[in-house]
Amino acid sequence: MNIKRKNLPKSQVELTIEIIQSEMLEYIDKTQTKLAKMVTVPGFRKGEAPKELVAKQLNPTDILNETIEYAVNQSYKQAIEQEQLSPLANPEIKLSEKESEQGLTYTATISVMPTITLPDYKKIAKGITKESEDITDKDVEEAKKYLQKSRGTQHVVERDAQTGDTVSLDYVLTVDGKEFDKSEKMPVEIGAGKFIPGFEDHIIGLKAGESKEFDIPFPKDYHNADLSGKSGHFAVTVQEVQEIQLPAWDETFAKELSNGQKSITELEQNLRDGLIAERKQEIQTSYIQSIVDGILDTLTVELPDVLVFAERDQIIQEMEQRALYSGQTLDDALTQAGKTREALLEEAIPQAESRVKLMLILKAVAEEQQFVADAHEVEHRISHVLEKYPKNEHNQIDMNRLKIMVEGEITDKMALDYLGNL
Repeated sequence: MNIKRKNLPKSQVELTIEIIQSEMLEYIDKTQTKLAKMVTVPGFRKGEAPKELVAKQLNPTDILNETIEYAVNQSYKQAIEQEQLSPLANPEIKLSEKESEQGLTYTATISVMPTITLPDYKKIAKGITKESEDITDKDVEEAKKYLQKSRGTQHVVERDAQTGDTVSLDYVLTVDGKEFDKSEKMPVEIGAGKFIPGFEDHIIGLKAGESKEFDIPFPKDYHNADLSGKSGHFAVTVQEVQEIQLPAWDETFAKELSNGQKSITELEQNLRDGLIAERKQEIQTSYIQSIVDGILDTLTVELPDVLVFAERDQIIQEMEQRALYSGQTLDDALTQAGKTREALLEEAIPQAESRVKLMLILKAVAEEQQFVADAHEVEHRISHVLEKYPKNEHNQIDMNRLKIMVEGEITDKMALDYLGNL
């Protein structure tokens, strides 16, 4: 067997594999032996007829096709082992125009994991200044208000609506002179910023029973393509205004929130400690991201489609799950946003490419630092994964692939922690 190797763009390798006549004859002999066990010849029990007699019972073209498939499968395995290749997916096989027992030539196009050259990332890290971990009294007060609000109660008021109130209103949206949308008794929390910019401001000052009409431009990046960049005319009528009454920040509140375990002083200290921990985590995440961004700025790599498309499909699957958690399907959400699944697949490509590049960076750092996943942790995580499936399905799981995936997750985390401590 002769092999010629050619490196292609996007981290692909083309192997031209030539099977010479003597090898081809061996493959024919093995194919006939295999077929002899499957064919019944008059005068012989099934599988016991000589292969020469079996060959006479079969169409020569069928034997040749079976031999070619067997020869390609066997020679391909030998070729990737000889060339020390680890394919990411099944190869694209293209046979030569002439195939016979005299020999066979074919090409196998294989996607392999890209190799990258890391820059001096320690130097990059030295050039990054971490943000301050300090939190302000304002941060604490906002957190306290959030906790109080979570235990607050709504009460109907007869005054003008103001920031912090929740207003129930009817509206009709007109775009380009045509009614586009309408709703009744829609709750709007003024100041929450959950609607298009400016909408909530127009509600301030209105009482129950009062109406108002106003125009608002929709952002150019608005999720509904039919509205993005256009001006909408709203006609609203307030049905009810409610204000939230917050519980006092006192010992009673602390007891209720902690099942009688903490004082108000302890509660506030825990709140402050939590904010500090969150702040540290945010800073650490930002620091690591800055190092990764610095590496990416120097990185030149062509990504194989198979990796990008696999990551893209993972992104879409995650979006499917988030949609289900919100009580709808992804297709429903796309319809509401005026998008197609095809457009979504295209939009997910840049994010998929970024994820693949991050994976390559972490893999390279882990290899450079010779990080090895702890065997006990690998075993523990595999057991945790298997618990999610019925035992009768365990034999359907590719355990070797699962182990490689788990080891990769562990060494990726080790690489991230290493970058974060530079």
